[in-house]
Amino acid sequence: MSRASSFTFGTYAVDAARSIVSCTYHVGFKSGRTKSYTDQLFFEGISPELWEQVPKAVLEPTLQALLLMLGINYWCVFPTHNIRIEGFTLTREQAHFWDEMYLHGLGEFFYHMQMDFRDLIAFPYDASRVAPTPARLVRAGAQPHGFERAAGKRGRALLLNGAGKDSVLSAELLKAAGTLFDFFAFAPTPAHERIAALVGAKTIRVTRRRDPRIGVRMVVRGISGAYPSVSTFTFVATLLAELLGYNEIIFSNERSADFGNLTYLGLEVNHQWCKSSEAEKMINEYIQCSITPDISTRSLLREYSELEIVRRFVGYPQYLRHVTSCNAYFWLPRIEQHLRRRAYWCRECPKCVFLFACFAAFLPKKEVVEMFGADLYAKKHLLPLIRQILGIEGFKPLDCVGEPEEMILAMHLASERGEYATDPAMHLFEQHFPLSYDFDTIAQKVFANGR
Repeated sequence: MSRASSFTFGTYAVDAARSIVSCTYHVGFKSGRTKSYTDQLFFEGISPELWEQVPKAVLEPTLQALLLMLGINYWCVFPTHNIRIEGFTLTREQAHFWDEMYLHGLGEFFYHMQMDFRDLIAFPYDASRVAPTPARLVRAGAQPHGFERAAGKRGRALLLNGAGKDSVLSAELLKAAGTLFDFFAFAPTPAHERIAALVGAKTIRVTRRRDPRIGVRMVVRGISGAYPSVSTFTFVATLLAELLGYNEIIFSNERSADFGNLTYLGLEVNHQWCKSSEAEKMINEYIQCSITPDISTRSLLREYSELEIVRRFVGYPQYLRHVTSCNAYFWLPRIEQHLRRRAYWCRECPKCVFLFACFAAFLPKKEVVEMFGADLYAKKHLLPLIRQILGIEGFKPLDCVGEPEEMILAMHLASERGEYATDPAMHLFEQHFPLSYDFDTIAQKVFANGR
């Protein structure tokens, strides 16, 4: 990897006039040289006075958390045990939180790079420092919006728009419950904009500019870009909530995200760890105890498996041709994203294969094939992926897919209708999971109501 001798979390600064947050990192090398890198967040539509209305006792720990969270993309390029923080100190408990965030959030990265992470991550702390009582969010000079619950008024929620089925289902559940909410989108694409328009929700937009030199180094060194994205979104959304008066941050993370992929040097590697209940609980407690008790975060779909989410989502057919759940879309050139007017599926990745199976469990074959642009069960070259997702061999692919039981039940439900009977994937499935298999027990586990 690198010859870094130290990694320093430097300064953070707010340009209120342009609503830009800048975070700086310094890397010391064994040669004696030092290089600095700057990461920036751009908050659209935030006027200068809104920054002034957030109490300093709330804003400062939020910016400190953002500095440490965004820094994960820089530290992983220059991993070193010698971690320093320039402008503030952590308590023992806070340092432990960041140790765990980096360890589990970069688990897949360590595996891909075959890196020995043991005893590598050690955030510095002041053992004598006692954490101050987190400040209440009383915004100076403004009538609060999301923090009026004590006066008997409902708060407002900020819902992550991921452009996929999960965000849509959460939005529809919030609308049905009469909960006031707006979307927020991190580096929004045309797909995000189409979903927001269909849902009828306003979108708060945030974009990020990583130091371009860090991207070059990642490519040259062959470094995987895996990092805890949802954890980053959570701290960004916390700042948005403070600025705009939301009291709750809502995600659409499912129960299946708690299921890991493999074990590497004693660490469970979970591609979706940042979406897990463990990560969600950790961050919510950090916000409540180290920033402010007036903002909380949760997932609206935590009780549901991926297959259950699809079962509920197909009840909203107006979205079927528009949701973008294939991650390959977000790597397309911007012009190609703009030219596409409906959902994108690469039809090759584990997520496409898994979600094809989920939709095929509940929709007619003709409708699913039209949605995906192909019958993925008919493609022989996808059989190794299907074997992995079914749990027949290897480990669960490092992608956003559900547990093996979900794939088994999804294929069983499709097989019962007989529409895919001649497809190679269905032949493979029926060889390993004959009709005598106990599908009822699996349904009890996978579905929220047991069937």
